[in-house]
Amino acid sequence: MKKAKALVLLLAIFMALSIGAQTTGSASTPKTYQKHITIAIEQGITTGDPQKLSNIIHNELFKLTHNRLVYLDIKDLTYHPELAASWKWTTPTVLDLELRKNVKFHNGATMTAADVVYSFERAKTMGTTASASLAGLKSVEATGDYSVRMTLKSVNVDWLDTLALPMSSILCKNAVLADSKEGAYIGTGAWIIKELKPSDYVALSRNNAYWGEMPKTETLTLRYIPEDSARLIALQNGEVDVCINVLSTEIKFVTDDPKLSLVQYNSSSCEYFAFNTSKAPGNDRNLRLALAHAINIDDIITVAAGGLATKAVTNWGPKTFGYYDGFGPYARDLNLAKQYLAKSYPNGGAKLEISVSGADRVTTAQIIQDECKQIGLTVTINEMEGAALTAATAFKTAKHQSMIYNLGWNFAGDDARRPYYAGSNTNKATLTDKRIMELLDKGATEFDTNARSKMYKEIQQINHDEAYYIPLYYPILSIGIKKNVKGIIWMPHKSHDFTYVYCEN
Repeated sequence: MKKAKALVLLLAIFMALSIGAQTTGSASTPKTYQKHITIAIEQGITTGDPQKLSNIIHNELFKLTHNRLVYLDIKDLTYHPELAASWKWTTPTVLDLELRKNVKFHNGATMTAADVVYSFERAKTMGTTASASLAGLKSVEATGDYSVRMTLKSVNVDWLDTLALPMSSILCKNAVLADSKEGAYIGTGAWIIKELKPSDYVALSRNNAYWGEMPKTETLTLRYIPEDSARLIALQNGEVDVCINVLSTEIKFVTDDPKLSLVQYNSSSCEYFAFNTSKAPGNDRNLRLALAHAINIDDIITVAAGGLATKAVTNWGPKTFGYYDGFGPYARDLNLAKQYLAKSYPNGGAKLEISVSGADRVTTAQIIQDECKQIGLTVTINEMEGAALTAATAFKTAKHQSMIYNLGWNFAGDDARRPYYAGSNTNKATLTDKRIMELLDKGATEFDTNARSKMYKEIQQINHDEAYYIPLYYPILSIGIKKNVKGIIWMPHKSHDFTYVYCEN
């Protein structure tokens, strides 16, 4: 009997161990992931060079292919090492950085201080937004194979933020010198550009020699689908895995589909109307104020944004340092608008062309067109493809009279340099306002937050009084994704980070 009981006990133990082994084995079965992911984007990509363009969609690409010296963690708004392993301000205007070692570019070359120096020296000469943002950099020099010294012309309390922007990406010096057209496409990022067909698609493959965490996905495509409804249909059909900018009228198609999920959040990007102030008719303050008082922003939000937006009072990011809206919105007053217009056009005949890209902005332009009829301002709408609009509104060669656009604001106050400083291609009003530029330069050097806030308040007050930029709204963003798509960092300024996007099988 004792032997029988012992046998039963041994059998029970064996069975328990067997079950445990089966459970452990099941739990340890490796997860598998979809090898390829396609993201449907709303604007065409025309270059893989981080120093040529600085807008939302191109910055999304540059985050995939290139690294910066530092990066900003949006969770706690603190700066962390990326290609710079560490840094130290040795004086208020001298920053010493130690670089990571054994970091490889996509072509296999090792990144050194020479590449960092070359990247910033090149950026300063590009005549783009990068050049304007780096105007305060006096010099950059290698102090060793893996150490760099940056000397600023004056104190800049937001300099680390500038270093964290995609336009401050580190390029491979020898690659750029060997290939002036596409050499700058080579970075140290987690993704490698395999093919870039302008305003169509970008095909990328995982960088298997990446110095950082390896993405789970093997290949990635950024596919330009300009029509909003077509992007959603592609998502529904399984042609794409992520659909950027789902129209408010079509959100139900995402929420009702069990294969899809909807992502929504308040953005810090500002939809705005901008005049080209460098030439007629946009250089006429009376015309600008006439339009400012004729616009009904509530109608624009209801119709063009489908109610998914909050009214903007200032052309400034709501989460950007220095935000101020105490002057209140422009009062919609058609009589006042007519009075302003009559000062410059006493005999009538006022005309204005608005350049736009995208269905929502065409609708916005049509609403403004109808409202301007009531004050005697004839508006024509010039609908353009996104990349063409970007090119036509570059600072030095701007051809537009006015436009409707969007600016994704970062958190640092000196980010205002992009839309307000002369020479920046993000300056869609083509401003050369000396007082604004003086305030930007002073604000960047001011450690006293109260004093600095007053400077940024004055910039916003000047813009409000002059109506260079007419703020419209901050959109509530809607993105459709395939179920189980994860790993995306959704950015409040719309320039999302897809580096670690994946879909679990």
